Amino acid sequence: MPNRHPLLSILPEPLPEGRTSIAVDAANQFLRPDFENARGGATFARFDGEDYGLTLDFAKRLGPVALNLRLRGVWRTSGFTDQIFASWHGFLGTPNGGRDKAPRFRLDYTLKIDGQTIARLVEDRASFMDADLAVLVPFGSDAGGGRVGASVQAPTGRRDDFSGSGSWDWLIGTALWKRLGAFRLHTQLEYAFLGIGDDNPYSLAMVKKTQKRAWAGITCQGGGDGFFSGLGLDISVAYAETPYSIGVPRIDSPGWQQHWTFSHTRFPKWRMGISEEAGTYFSPDLTVYIQYRM
Repeated sequence: MPNRHPLLSILPEPLPEGRTSIAVDAANQFLRPDFENARGGATFARFDGEDYGLTLDFAKRLGPVALNLRLRGVWRTSGFTDQIFASWHGFLGTPNGGRDKAPRFRLDYTLKIDGQTIARLVEDRASFMDADLAVLVPFGSDAGGGRVGASVQAPTGRRDDFSGSGSWDWLIGTALWKRLGAFRLHTQLEYAFLGIGDDNPYSLAMVKKTQKRAWAGITCQGGGDGFFSGLGLDISVAYAETPYSIGVPRIDSPGWQQHWTFSHTRFPKWRMGISEEAGTYFSPDLTVYIQYRM
């Protein structure tokens, strides 16, 4: 599951698998209140809320090529998980990331630069995000292989509420995997190109119009029918450059994210997992997801 921070959710989606699927996810967003103002007040960035997303992939094989249309919808709301995290950190006696300094049950996604509002959302809203169409060329087999592809992202979402970039964007990428006994090693490399022009307010927040991303992981899938013997676990680490430069270190820095995905031989079409920021607040604090693949 890719990073669902509002500033990242407007960028092209990762290169898909080329399988029809449906996925739901829930992500908690929170930027420390003491990070909100930067550059002597020229930048104001507030990200406090929850996202509940629905992702639909429609794949069609045409000879050696596969087409994949990805449609995304998201319900953004104030939510309740901030209080759960604050209570958990209080129980452990660890810092709660500044949640005690923010109002409870608040939805506020706002980015302002030099007095200009780049995008803002302060009321619960269901939104249709930008849509992605990918062309994939798979090769090899389950034992070892990969796919290469490219995608275009259409500006079907609203630009002013973090539902879309307001431009046509592109992505190229490749995925590789190799099975070694009970383990499967995999990686994915991508390069995104953003069509954001100088007349687009997002350009005020960006230092470049490209983004490099990479994933690497290992999977171990049990082959039995029992609860434990049939369990599978994939552990992946993701790295993403940031195209942004707004004076907030935790947003201007590259992001790392860890993914833990579980599967079972009795339910081969289902996957569920959790992803968490791995050392930076650029990523959502926590995202949970479940996917059904046709």
